[in-house]
Amino acid sequence: MKKMMLLTKEIKERLIKNFHENEASHGEKSFKVVVKLFNPTGRGFWFLTELNPENNIAFGGAKLSDWDLGGISMNELENLKVPPFGLHIEETNHLKAINIRLPNVKSW
Repeated sequence: MKKMMLLTKEIKERLIKNFHENEASHGEKSFKVVVKLFNPTGRGFWFLTELNPENNIAFGGAKLSDWDLGGISMNELENLKVPPFGLHIEETNHLKAINIRLPNVKSW
């Protein structure tokens, strides 16, 4: 199965840069959302601020049925096919400035 590429090179680089800056500040930095992903068939939004390049886990907020804040597997999102039409999660450029600050979490 071919993997869907959700992030442009520029966006991926910004997410990774944020991850390294947050690591250097011991989890004390907050960032504006870099990219918003959505389910084209209905419920589901992901707001990403950082990306760990070693394990491809992003950090951000997700709104499925309730809000959740934490690690998000980009591998899972890239391989997800949403029923009933088998569409993929997509990126949107309609993004309002949102700050996400996480509690002091060193590894996720």
